[in-house]
Amino acid sequence: MGKTRHWLLLALGSLGIAACCPVASAATLVEHNAIPNVEQRWSTDSFSPMLESGGPPEFGRCLKTVGGKYEDSGCIGTGGGKSYEWFPAFGSSKPLELTGFSGVIKEATSAVFETVNKNVVTCTGETVTGKYTGNKTTGEVFLTFTGCTSFGMTCTTSGRAAGTIATNQLEGMLGIEELGAEPALNKVGEQLFPVGHSGPLASFSCEGVKMTLAGSIISPAAENAMKLTTTIHSKASKGKQNPQNFVGETPEPLMATIESGSPEQGGESVATNQTNEEKIEINTVN
Repeated sequence: MGKTRHWLLLALGSLGIAACCPVASAATLVEHNAIPNVEQRWSTDSFSPMLESGGPPEFGRCLKTVGGKYEDSGCIGTGGGKSYEWFPAFGSSKPLELTGFSGVIKEATSAVFETVNKNVVTCTGETVTGKYTGNKTTGEVFLTFTGCTSFGMTCTTSGRAAGTIATNQLEGMLGIEELGAEPALNKVGEQLFPVGHSGPLASFSCEGVKMTLAGSIISPAAENAMKLTTTIHSKASKGKQNPQNFVGETPEPLMATIESGSPEQGGESVATNQTNEEKIEINTVN
């Protein structure tokens, strides 16, 4: 047991946990040997103008109507035909009526959490719940992973069934992942982080070895189309999330602390089938 515990401490340098539901001119990406403090990095002053309220990207609905501004069902083209109008999810004349969403891992896939040192934790199941809380935000987001193991050892959040890793309550923010030649071609993503960017994403232990996850994760999201269901692909390579930040924003990468050791960077890859309570769109033009 002592030998196994020793290798686990070395191996599980960093894990990543993501959700449900965006890199060109951003600051230098954080390397695993140059780790900033997560809470010190965050500042509301760091938001770019693209993320301010009232501008794209934003959640909402593109609805067919007489005398609309747009010609297409995604509300991006303003040519002839103009029979669609854009209504932001909140504060418009036709706001979102059903705000909830849920998700489950794509069938026959796994959630893989990889460290910068190429060590892995695998979970065979995932469920997600949450709600849309603003034109750019989500809230009350909870992720639960099941069947979680590393090096043959079971990883569990305190109070949960063996092999279950559960996040704390999370919230999310939309942002631009990659700028296109025009706004309609921008790529977007949703960043998930602990409420108020304070505290851990999740805490758990692998048969006595305690781990705490902090920071955030950005998952690319589908844009400019009304969707009831969508598959969200969170991606990582060599223990680093892709993307790690929105355009013009400072990275806030996933970090893991094992026992009392130094934080190390990690990333996660998982495909999540998300279902909204009603059709919704992320629009990059309005």
